[in-house]
Amino acid sequence: MKKYLTLFSSFFVMLSLGGVYAWSIFSTELMLKYNWSSTQTQLVFGTLIAVFPVTMIFAGKKAQKNNVRIYGILSALFFSSGYILSGVSGGNFYVVLFGIGVLAGIGTGFGYLTSITVPVKWFPQKKGLITGVIAAGFGLAAVILSSFTEILLNQGNNVLKIFILIGIIYGLIIFTFSLFIYYPQKNNIIPEKIEIISFLKNNSFYKLVLGIFLGTFAGLLVIGSLKPIGFEYNISNHHLAIAVSVFALSNFTGRLVWGFLSDFFDGDFTIFLSLLFQSVFILLISNSNLESSQFIYISAGIGFGFGANFVLFAKETSHKFGIDRLSAIYPYVFLGYAFAGIFGP
Repeated sequence: MKKYLTLFSSFFVMLSLGGVYAWSIFSTELMLKYNWSSTQTQLVFGTLIAVFPVTMIFAGKKAQKNNVRIYGILSALFFSSGYILSGVSGGNFYVVLFGIGVLAGIGTGFGYLTSITVPVKWFPQKKGLITGVIAAGFGLAAVILSSFTEILLNQGNNVLKIFILIGIIYGLIIFTFSLFIYYPQKNNIIPEKIEIISFLKNNSFYKLVLGIFLGTFAGLLVIGSLKPIGFEYNISNHHLAIAVSVFALSNFTGRLVWGFLSDFFDGDFTIFLSLLFQSVFILLISNSNLESSQFIYISAGIGFGFGANFVLFAKETSHKFGIDRLSAIYPYVFLGYAFAGIFGP
């Protein structure tokens, strides 16, 4: 029973943390209402993307059975306080940068580490599928948050008020479900000390870091600016909202599909195929003659390919280094995503 409760709860924690992929909706509002530049909006997005993998490294070094609930509480507190602080910022760029970029980024790191690494310990024979299911929650989050945000904006609510609502509602969800994530008894404690030099000597580690960097770098160039890119093509607001939701839904679906496939095919081949798939659709979006329907289809393709990055590299880390070392080593692999967040947006 505990393993399914852990899987269910981890999914909902990720469902709350993954709203960052709906950032393009907020970035547009901040530019229109508070005269932010595109660079400023992307800096907030990029900071969060960079901060949460770094937080995972710190958390991974001390990841033990008794830390699961502590990490859940920390995740909720940092995430909630970051969004609420941004909501009372008056639109000040530096306050929002600290609130969402740093505080919410830290909260995301604590929650993400626990949610992505604990459930797979209960299902060691289905690492790809389980990782895909959990990662899919992070991808689906943008579908829910973008729809929720569009409704509130259409009702005349200010984007800062929406930040406060996100901080309160999502913070409570993260806190509540984190209480129901359990370590299996046979994995009471993850090895406390793993020498960094031991995996730095392994070429597989560098391949994983480079792979996740390339995949997420390309995707992040598009994600945070999906709406602004659409404006350049004169895509209507209605179709832009659809594109954001379709991207997020495809991101969700992609995580499930790629995770399922990775349990049947060689990991290196699956990673190569996913990167190739994503690169083709990113090249297509550079076509300056895109119509609304084409823009939506291409957004779906990018989302589907992008989702693979958050399943395949976690699964391959556990495959190459051992499932008990996943919490300690995967955060270092995930640094590739942090660098992509810094240089990509």
